[in-house]
Amino acid sequence: MLAGEYLFVAKMREVAWRAIFTVLLASAILGLAGCGPSERDDFKFGWFYRMVVELDHGDEPLNIEVIIACGSQVRQILGEGRSARGVWAPYIYGVRTSNGEGVLVQSPNVCNRELAKQPMPADFLPVVFLAPDASNLEFMIAYLHEQAYAQPFSKLKFHRATFTEVSRADYDIWRLTKWKENIVPIGDRNAEYLRGSSFFRGEGFFPSGDPRNAGGLRMTCHSFIRTPLPDAPKETVRSHWPADHPQYWLLNWDVVNPILTQYGQEMREDARRLLLWDRETLGGHASFTEAKGVNRRSGVGQIEENPSPFIVTSGRAPRIPYRVDTGFPWASKDLFARTTLDVHADTANGADQGFAYCYRDVFAYYFPRPQGGEVRSTDRKVFIDDQLIGRWPGATQMGAGGVIVENDEFLWLQSYFDLTHELARMQ
Repeated sequence: MLAGEYLFVAKMREVAWRAIFTVLLASAILGLAGCGPSERDDFKFGWFYRMVVELDHGDEPLNIEVIIACGSQVRQILGEGRSARGVWAPYIYGVRTSNGEGVLVQSPNVCNRELAKQPMPADFLPVVFLAPDASNLEFMIAYLHEQAYAQPFSKLKFHRATFTEVSRADYDIWRLTKWKENIVPIGDRNAEYLRGSSFFRGEGFFPSGDPRNAGGLRMTCHSFIRTPLPDAPKETVRSHWPADHPQYWLLNWDVVNPILTQYGQEMREDARRLLLWDRETLGGHASFTEAKGVNRRSGVGQIEENPSPFIVTSGRAPRIPYRVDTGFPWASKDLFARTTLDVHADTANGADQGFAYCYRDVFAYYFPRPQGGEVRSTDRKVFIDDQLIGRWPGATQMGAGGVIVENDEFLWLQSYFDLTHELARMQ
């Protein structure tokens, strides 16, 4: 039910956003009414913004400069009239550090803002990623909370992000200089524009037979949200607590689902009362995909224009990163015969203060569903800071068999977001 609520709200936001751009780009539509969309390049970039993100990577200062190109795409859908929609690029841009790691930033969707009239928030906080290996972006650590930068686990310190409107000439110079430092793998321009193929999306970007090409498979960032339990269901939860009362233990979905259904609204309200977050969802999709920044305790830090409590704005929830055995690149051929899969979450040194692990989960490649049949079952072993806390037996799906419980106070609910957006491109 909660996921359904989020999808409905997200769809309404997308419809409203497109309506705004239809008005803004009406002249483009009229001007191109007599010609069909180009098969070679149907994107028309016409206005530009410079974003400078100031960070420290250890003792190394980093000023990451990105010029965001904005434009329109004219398209003709069979059975419908011609239309235009706004696009921006690059969606994610990264640089190599002196020690061979990578630091990447997500470009916000600023294309419908006139900065003189609607300046960016002074405390805007973009989503930032750390890649342990700048030459292999298949695993990255996402920074999704302002307090993440203050943790011993962090290798980064965030200072500020600034924005100015610039000209096409500035953009062309940047493409000839700074753009060449970009560590994100770039493929064929037309394949991305016309078919959506890109490194983070896959679907034809990689060589034939590569499991990363699977349709619908995206590079995704994974975390648990530490969610407070209201008093009312605590007695039910305690009745399943092992006799030795461990700090972390496992609870099956058949117990958790009725709690979320009955007490979901109360759990949201408790989180707000405890100042944990204000407009986060209870698991499911986070809003970071939309490239509107990280919600901060100031209530800003991001560019969501509708402050309604029913509009998701992620960034204040305490997030705990996790990874799974079926994640690429560490997934290997031995999975074809494995009967157990491991889930690893990290909390040490403040890792539980706003991070996510980003990778592709290629579960379906190693555990295909026979036609009309069941996925081969496996046990899930769950580790926190490399300590086994329990297992879920006989799982037949990609997701976990339940939730992690912290004492009798918090449920750890899975949350994720994709590193792709329908209206964003990498180049």
